[in-house]
Amino acid sequence: MNKFSFYSDIVVITWENQTESVFSFLLLRKLCPCAFCSGESDVLGNKYGGEKLPTNKNISITKYALVGNYGVRFFFSDNHSDGIYSFKFLMGLDEKTED
Repeated sequence: MNKFSFYSDIVVITWENQTESVFSFLLLRKLCPCAFCSGESDVLGNKYGGEKLPTNKNISITKYALVGNYGVRFFFSDNHSDGIYSFKFLMGLDEKTED
């Protein structure tokens, strides 16, 4: 099971192997993987949609819900909650910097 720890403007995910990933709320909102925000492709690879709306720099995550065993859905303070962030997607986004 993954563990989620929320702070003022970041979420820390502790993975099963005890490594951690740190993400800002703003980054997660900007990179929302839903079809409205990121678009979707047809079978020929043509991309449709993908509205990049201005994001409030003071965005917060009000709650979250696990989606099966593969991802998480974040509920943002701007009332957006359509994106399902797969754990694979989040691991690839890991913005944690090593000292």
